[in-house]
Amino acid sequence: MFFGKKEPETPRNPIRITIVTDEYLIEAWDDPELSIFYAAYDSEVDDPTGGALILKDAYVKPLGKINTPARTFTQWRLPSFVKVIAILSDDPITEDIMAEAWVNYVTPFKSLLYAGAFTIEGTIFSEDDNPPDFALRTFVPLENSIITYQFDKDFKPIQGRWGVVNSVLMHGFSIEK
Repeated sequence: MFFGKKEPETPRNPIRITIVTDEYLIEAWDDPELSIFYAAYDSEVDDPTGGALILKDAYVKPLGKINTPARTFTQWRLPSFVKVIAILSDDPITEDIMAEAWVNYVTPFKSLLYAGAFTIEGTIFSEDDNPPDFALRTFVPLENSIITYQFDKDFKPIQGRWGVVNSVLMHGFSIEK
């Protein structure tokens, strides 16, 4: 619009996300304007903490042999990315956020990753024709993922259309183009 008059932007609705940590599974609402996916992009290997994030209406479920009961919290603070294995979402808004934040990550690689007690199948992305080298970024984009928890055969695999996976917690990975 002319003469400095600007149309107000339509706010985005919250995004439903799943966060897989080494000991907990968190399902919560993420703020699309200050999304965890932007914070993951800013997280660097030299400092994988990522800063504190506040998630809304979080369901926190322990995994493995932890005796903490599953609980729901109005706000759940995530002070660091150090123990986060992956962050996933099926919400279409996530695709837009991923395209904005991870604009240079366009080369796909079909992958199988081992991280903690999890196997992660899906497509990871790199900035060039080589597999991600994880020299700078803690996370890389992940698409069409299936995450299997190896300690519990009854645990239903976690699926996500879009997301990120933490390179710091990987034991290793295999890729194909």
